[in-house]
Amino acid sequence: MTNQMNAVVINDYGDRDQLTETKMPIPNINDDQLLVKVVSIGVNPIDWKTRKGLRKARYPFDFPIILGQEMAGVVSKIGAKVTGFKVGDAVIGYGTPSNRGTYAEFYAIDADQAAHKPITVSFQEAAGLGLAGTTAWQALFDAGHLKVGQTVLILAGSGGVGSMAIQLAKHIGAHVITTTSAANDNYVRGLGADKVIDYKTQDFAKVSPEVDLVFDTLGGQNQLDAFKVVKPGGRIISIVETTDQAEELSQKYGVSFEKINAHPDKDVITTLSNKLGAGKLKVSIATQLKFNAENVREMHKLSETGHIVGKLILNV
Repeated sequence: MTNQMNAVVINDYGDRDQLTETKMPIPNINDDQLLVKVVSIGVNPIDWKTRKGLRKARYPFDFPIILGQEMAGVVSKIGAKVTGFKVGDAVIGYGTPSNRGTYAEFYAIDADQAAHKPITVSFQEAAGLGLAGTTAWQALFDAGHLKVGQTVLILAGSGGVGSMAIQLAKHIGAHVITTTSAANDNYVRGLGADKVIDYKTQDFAKVSPEVDLVFDTLGGQNQLDAFKVVKPGGRIISIVETTDQAEELSQKYGVSFEKINAHPDKDVITTLSNKLGAGKLKVSIATQLKFNAENVREMHKLSETGHIVGKLILNV
């Protein structure tokens, strides 16, 4: 093995033209890490938000930056203290924003941020599970405390995170309402949605029944309107920027509002991987392309539209 790998990096914050392919050193690993030969990469909105510099105050990185937090691949080296993995294992990984870097041929990941890939699942599907699945799980259950018999409104149910949230909520016996376009009605119903609101022709704040929980993946006016449909004592969990009025509206309507930042969790990603392998979860792939700078730029362009149904995957 040489000590160099192909990677797509940015050398400054900016538009998609900042994404360039270059040689970078293969990462060194510490005693608690795995070195993974990347097979497939999941592309997420956090990637282009980081590229644009929207996260630089929270995560002040040094250039060049290798973006990407989601991947599936094969273990090529293990740290001295790692147990439960061996060289040659196929794994799913989801790194933190401070340990991003999946846009590359190799990725160093903490062993407690990885899980075994089910043999029944492709690397492409597996690469789309970690970040989206963990985000949905932590929003619905850890922060949202969703229980059987409760009603949840999931904003933008056809996206990567939304589609995971629909499935997870349905599996525990919740009543699931979601917003999407009419073109995606059958898709989200197939995932488990009980009621679908076409956001292009209907205002969810006017047509949604009262709910116990809103999972906000959109922000802006949608976040503000969410307060109108939550039962007193209910919750709004958001994964996007908080509007200035959120705290005031929380008090006005008597509901709990929380903005969360999802984080890798060994138990969660293992549970998700097991569900994926058992066919209880599915990762729908919107588009997959070969890994190179041109295609990374194309994937960012698609993701920035906000209208992707499923996951965007790059194959190394």
